[in-house]
Amino acid sequence: MTTYDPYPTVTFAGTTTYADQTISSISIRMGRDDVTTQPQPGYASISLWTDASEPLNVALSQSVSISIDKGTTGTQEIFAGIISDIDISLSAYGSEGSIAVYSITAVGPLSQLNRHLVGATGYAKEFDGTRILNILTEAFLQSWSDVSPTLTWAQLPAGTTWASYDATNIALVNNLTANVDVPGQYELQAYAAAEDDAYTLTTQAANSGRGVLWEGGDGDLHYDDYQSRASASPLTLTADDILARGLRTAAQWGEIVNDANVTYRAGTANRRDEQSVILYGQLSGSRTTQLHNLSDAENQAADFIRSRAYPRMYPEQITIPLHSPTVSDATRDALAAVYNGLRINTTALPAVFGTTFDGFVEGHTWNLTRYTAELALTCSAYSETYSSIIWYQLSPTLTWAGYTPSTTEWQDL
Repeated sequence: MTTYDPYPTVTFAGTTTYADQTISSISIRMGRDDVTTQPQPGYASISLWTDASEPLNVALSQSVSISIDKGTTGTQEIFAGIISDIDISLSAYGSEGSIAVYSITAVGPLSQLNRHLVGATGYAKEFDGTRILNILTEAFLQSWSDVSPTLTWAQLPAGTTWASYDATNIALVNNLTANVDVPGQYELQAYAAAEDDAYTLTTQAANSGRGVLWEGGDGDLHYDDYQSRASASPLTLTADDILARGLRTAAQWGEIVNDANVTYRAGTANRRDEQSVILYGQLSGSRTTQLHNLSDAENQAADFIRSRAYPRMYPEQITIPLHSPTVSDATRDALAAVYNGLRINTTALPAVFGTTFDGFVEGHTWNLTRYTAELALTCSAYSETYSSIIWYQLSPTLTWAGYTPSTTEWQDL
């Protein structure tokens, strides 16, 4: 058993750091709620204490970085963004003491995409990863040619550097090429010239390519194409890691789709599962894409049916108390660096949850104090991203000898 204190620290504008008794609590939410949507901008809620006569050095649009101690040595950055809201209240004053509470909200880099207009000159027919890289490249200031020719450096606020101009995260920009999967997996139709915000256009491209545009804990933006998760090595969670309180699962009729329509450049591709229609009634679902090719739309419609035609039950949220002495330092290190798409598996679930789970982290929530760190993982099953058929989807005339691949075992279906 190992003892562990997360010892969170908050740094503003890259220079001013608060820790220890200054921190009341920190909550961070990043990622998405399910595998069918794109992640929303992450946010952090930070509550800091100070003497009412000693204002904290914080301001709107300042950069924010939150780090915690790793299980072994060193620290791990778990959130990076900018301040969007500051609220100050007095908890005590006068004869009762002198305590001011700063309630600060910070937002992640995806929030910046909502404020940048792109697409005025359109985009050529290209694959999903290339499209997203082109949109992100256009969205962020990257060269002197992007600056108004009449602007002088003296007109900028004191202390501004090229790296901080326009509140651009220079590291984010520099790392785009390494963090975006190009070219991607699906060819998208040409986009006619029409200005729109960068978040809308990247979301449309990511949905069409069945990929994920997500924020890293270090403030970088990433795009993982559809195949990127397939070969990921899983992190195994044991009974010593998982908090039983809060485990839940639900099978929902509303999530079933047995008549799928996927629109593309020139029309619609359709797939049905008749056995599911007999069992649950016709339950239609549609997906609007920017796909260029009919074959890609047909492929996506078929996968839509494979993953949604029948109810599947698994734990949607798994909580790990990193401060628990039963959690190993290696697991703490791995989870401190949690990211969208981290593959996890476990065989330690109660029987009502099926005992085993294999899937991916889609979103996560940190709840931190100086001495405690709870991490709640919002998960999706492997079968929601990659084809994983069940018995209902096999022909009744199929024999075991005729089933392929030959390595498949009974428990695999």
